Amino acid sequence: MADIAHTVPAIVTAKDGSTFGFERPGLQVTQFDAGPMRSRDWLGYNLRTYDLDPSLWQSGTTALHQWSAFWHHIGGGSECGYIVEPTSETHRDLVCGGLGDAALTTFPIPVVSPSSVTVFVDGVPQEAAAYTVHAVANLLGSDIYAVPADAGDFVTVNGTDAVVTGVARDGLSCLKITPDGTSSTLRVFPATTGKATVSVGEEYTAIIAVMETKSSARSFQVGIRWYDSGTSLLSSSLASASAATVGNWTIYSHTATAVASSAYALPVIEEANASADAVYFDCFALCPGDYTRWHLPSQSPGLIEFAAAPAAGARITATATGKRVSRCRFEPGSSWRVSSAGHAASRSIRAVEVIEV
Repeated sequence: MADIAHTVPAIVTAKDGSTFGFERPGLQVTQFDAGPMRSRDWLGYNLRTYDLDPSLWQSGTTALHQWSAFWHHIGGGSECGYIVEPTSETHRDLVCGGLGDAALTTFPIPVVSPSSVTVFVDGVPQEAAAYTVHAVANLLGSDIYAVPADAGDFVTVNGTDAVVTGVARDGLSCLKITPDGTSSTLRVFPATTGKATVSVGEEYTAIIAVMETKSSARSFQVGIRWYDSGTSLLSSSLASASAATVGNWTIYSHTATAVASSAYALPVIEEANASADAVYFDCFALCPGDYTRWHLPSQSPGLIEFAAAPAAGARITATATGKRVSRCRFEPGSSWRVSSAGHAASRSIRAVEVIEV
């Protein structure tokens, strides 16, 4: 039945002379009489399958609530989640994020606090001077993402005190802020007690998720506040204003370089329109380089920041020691077992590691 089975990048030619060209690696094309069938082929990498057994979780425990919130967040398996392994060891052939695009310099290395790192670009080992390894992606403390979060860990200017809600982008809980409706600016940022340590001249990216409640969307600016060693504010860097989406979470980011005398930094969100309508904020993060994906700090993967962006289509891999973080797709649906009145827990759920392209 099959005339051609070829792994690309290549030009695949069928017996009738027609050709198929593909740019991404790992795509297998098989020509059948009824036409070509395309499938992914990642046999060159060590991918993992996990069977999660939450049988030790009891009703009413924090872990069970977190699992329920997480399952809701990933849409019953329609989005990916992360599994952190409990044992530290040396891992090889780790796939670090998606393919290069000739502009992105920072890629996740799927290990918590990685050490003994060797980085490869398209299989070629890189000199140590070509990149910097960061221990975690999100430099903020995990305390501001507790369940429920402590609203006192955030500062609001010209708005009511932050209110913790169960409506969340991160699967845990978020902040609901109501502006006073008279002042020209609403400003929200973590308290300086949760500040992130930064280095002068290094690049950082602020990330914040926003969900608008107004029918006519307001514009917000995401930025970074720079502090000296005494936590005195030096300056703020703000992105251009962008309209938030009504009823949907949108993650905004802003990349800037730490100013002179900077020792600490915090992400900040500002709204320049007077309004009395509530708005929701979540996923506050500060990441090295130009990384724009949110992670809980205590379970955050490391980062590889290149001095120069890898070429378009380049695959970044690494060998490193530490606790592996796997980006997984979960099987659809969620089956719960009730063993007695008031006692329910999830059954075993399968997760399969995926590779980004």
